[in-house]
Amino acid sequence: MGLFDSILKIFDPIVKIVEKAISWLIPMPEIPDYGDNLPEQNAKGVLINKTSSNAHIPVIYGTRKVGGNVVFLETSGEDNTYLYMAIILSEGEISDINEIYINDNLVTWSGDLADNTQVTVNASDSNYYKDDESLITVEPHFGSDSQTASSLLSTLSSWGSNHKLQGLSYLAIRFQWNSDAFGSIPTVHSVVKGKKVYNPNLDSTKTGGSGTHREDTSSTWEYSDNAVYQLLDYLRNDRYGMGIANEYFDSNYADWQTAGDVCDTDITPYSGASAIDLMDSHAVIDTSKKAIDNVKEFLKGCRGFLNYTGGAYKILIETTGSASISLTEDNIIGGISVSSKNKNSRFNRVIVSFINPDKNYQSDEAQFPPVDETGLASADQHANLLSDDGGILLEGRFDFPTLNSPYQAQEMAEIILRRSRSSLDVSLKADATALDLSVGDIVNITHATPSFSAKPFRVASITLNTDLTVDLQLTEHQDSYYTFGTQQEVATIPDTTLPNPFSVLPPASLTLSDTLVVYNEGTAITRLDILVGASTDQFVQYYQVEVKLSTDSDFFVLSKGTQLNYEMLNVIDDSTYDVRVKAINSLGSSSTYTSASRKIVGATEPPQDVKNFSVNMQGSNQMQLNWDAVSDLDISYYEIRYQNVTASAQWNKSVNWLQVPRTSGTTITTNARTGSFLIKAVDKLGNESNNETIIYSNISSLPAFNNINTLNEDLTLGTYDDDVALTDSSGTNSIVLDTITNFDDTIGNFDSVEGNFDLGGTDSTSNPNFFNANIDNEGFYTLDQTLSLDAIYDVSFTKNITIDQIEDPYDLFDDGRGASLFDDAPAPFDGNDPTNATVNLQIATSNTSLNNATEFFNMNTTTTFKGRYFKFRLRLANANNKTRAFVSGISILVNMEKRIESENDVVSGTGTYVITFGKPFYATPAIGISAENMASGDFYTISSKSKTGFSIAFTDSGSSGISRTFDYVAQGYGLQSAS
Repeated sequence: MGLFDSILKIFDPIVKIVEKAISWLIPMPEIPDYGDNLPEQNAKGVLINKTSSNAHIPVIYGTRKVGGNVVFLETSGEDNTYLYMAIILSEGEISDINEIYINDNLVTWSGDLADNTQVTVNASDSNYYKDDESLITVEPHFGSDSQTASSLLSTLSSWGSNHKLQGLSYLAIRFQWNSDAFGSIPTVHSVVKGKKVYNPNLDSTKTGGSGTHREDTSSTWEYSDNAVYQLLDYLRNDRYGMGIANEYFDSNYADWQTAGDVCDTDITPYSGASAIDLMDSHAVIDTSKKAIDNVKEFLKGCRGFLNYTGGAYKILIETTGSASISLTEDNIIGGISVSSKNKNSRFNRVIVSFINPDKNYQSDEAQFPPVDETGLASADQHANLLSDDGGILLEGRFDFPTLNSPYQAQEMAEIILRRSRSSLDVSLKADATALDLSVGDIVNITHATPSFSAKPFRVASITLNTDLTVDLQLTEHQDSYYTFGTQQEVATIPDTTLPNPFSVLPPASLTLSDTLVVYNEGTAITRLDILVGASTDQFVQYYQVEVKLSTDSDFFVLSKGTQLNYEMLNVIDDSTYDVRVKAINSLGSSSTYTSASRKIVGATEPPQDVKNFSVNMQGSNQMQLNWDAVSDLDISYYEIRYQNVTASAQWNKSVNWLQVPRTSGTTITTNARTGSFLIKAVDKLGNESNNETIIYSNISSLPAFNNINTLNEDLTLGTYDDDVALTDSSGTNSIVLDTITNFDDTIGNFDSVEGNFDLGGTDSTSNPNFFNANIDNEGFYTLDQTLSLDAIYDVSFTKNITIDQIEDPYDLFDDGRGASLFDDAPAPFDGNDPTNATVNLQIATSNTSLNNATEFFNMNTTTTFKGRYFKFRLRLANANNKTRAFVSGISILVNMEKRIESENDVVSGTGTYVITFGKPFYATPAIGISAENMASGDFYTISSKSKTGFSIAFTDSGSSGISRTFDYVAQGYGLQSAS
């Protein structure tokens, strides 16, 4: 069918319209160099955020990055914390939103940007996830005609259920104010996967189609980047397009299917590349423009011709092909006009503007010949083309805003250049045979004058004359123009990246430690040391350090400064501190935080082991213990313990001996005795050195005392109070502190109680008050052994207490500190048992009877008491209701001091002289006599020797009493007193 079935009258305006509608190749007019050119301005305009209530809404086909039109803006919350925004993107329904940029920063979301679904910023996004919270919530709406109101904006009273924006794709956004992220109203850009369109190739009801698309059911349509199907949608759409009814198209859209297939032809742009389409279309249609101008943009991007013929709109793509008819001299009326391209339409360089996604969807340029002419035939290289044109640069510039591939753009530039240099233009008048032609068709011309023999030409325009002749404007056609030539891969050119003033690199690291320091006249406190790793950001002005206890909710600002070392004094030992630091630039923009936590060791760290522990004898019955002071600043005292062994001493089997305050120095004098002395340093929190230091004393005996008795206690015979029990749990009879509550006192069923049976239950349910500390803090065992003397004496006692073990059942490594601090639990392995558990032997004395010995006093190492009757008891105690010693043996050495009574120059007289000691001994002493002026045969006789005195008589050789002067010495032990 020709252009018209019958023609009665042709109006010139109609012809002109046809001519304009089919012209896909329109050179751009030259533009003065006054800044950005038109393509760049158009591309930037698409990305602008506008605020208008009556702005035209664009239509997005393919994939484009766009700004939008802000139609709603409102603040809410305390101090206007939240900013709510509705920004229209385009007519709907779109296919998807791939990306969202806020202030030119790509946002990383916590989920997919799905239709009508709220999503927040992912924690990995350093720009808009700060202080452990998302600063942005977005709810995309893809613009279906049935979409409902935004649930995000509906939290505001000003956005009601009728604010649906049906048929419009938009973003509902809530921003939370943060000075580090926002300096003003944020700009929003979205990469939109645009309109769903009808594709007759995917409609099984159409001849040649196969699929579920249906021409009038938009829910069956899909995303497409094919310009032919996009144009078909625009022509048919009655909302933003031309609203052309279906009957004005071929019922099967046959030519639209064919044209679409041409655009979708796979080509390989460069060696090794994946296939791409011959021509794609990614268009933002300005609905404020004339519809015919928008149609031209579609046609230009696909080299299309749109015809209205036979009562239907048809499309044809300029590509390879063959002639539909041939015209010879029999059909050509009159002469034929043949011309070549003039200088204004001939090019030796063609530059095509396109939208480049790799350059933020800004306008970019591709050209032919390309800058890199590698692999290009010599005749096609620019220097040779320029030479062919007499050295005159003939440059054509064309704008293709629907293209987004540099390879497709370069291909378009090559076609334009080749057509301009090789095409002949022909004008002729033909008979009615030419009525079968449409603009864009190929026709073969045979004519002797120009020596044309079936030479192919493409119809550029048709003019119908009143005499039914046809004027044709033809341009030469060559299939070789449309053969895609393999190109060079586009070089990756590094972008010029300027610093983002709102993006600050965080500190590289954060290192925490703590130490004890002497502060304020000798007071030892713990200091938290904070070391900041410098940010690599060159524009950082200072750092802000913030601290909180891990149990607190809010951080407080500790310090701001340019230095990298910070301190926090007087932190709490055994507490965990959270520290974070951020870098801040001169604009006040902050980085994300670099964070660290530290459990303060400080005074909780065990003191150092004691060094150079030694013993020196002082006289006959004293010894001096010496050691070096440890360097820890929080030492409270030194714990010295004793065990009656001379080898293999153990701290947890030793008896508390002495506690020497730190301020008392590093030496102490004590009664001498054989055995082991053990020492540890103990700090103010009760932490003790990891390891004891031991010295052994091997004194064979103490010359100043005489042992008169050893009291060995049978632990089964003594008297136990309610807080002490006899146990054999360790395999040996031992005295041990009892529990505060018994197992029978627990709450709940017998079988439900958890933990240690002997401790009365160690779970908080069955034993709520004492589940983690149920040991009595004090108890007494009264010894069966007593001491009764015949008189009042000064008696020295040396105690020997055997400890089988000391335990803290609440701090075993497997279920105490070690359960949560396997590598960091303070030493020793199973707690500081001996320091917390003590045993002391106590003594009560009386001068009258055992029953009157009721007031007990602690016995020190070796102690002397005056009395006649002596009773003993053992005091067991602990400092934390958790620790207890197992005492498996008690023995007491009863000693009396060796002493001498003497007199000098005693005159005996001739009779018996009675000596009475000033203080009686405990037993009869040894007596030595030194007499003066003794003659030959003189002698003396000692009689009535006792612990109170003796009698002496001197006689001569004739047994007659004589008087002599003498000295005596009585050596014994024990000092008897009258009271």
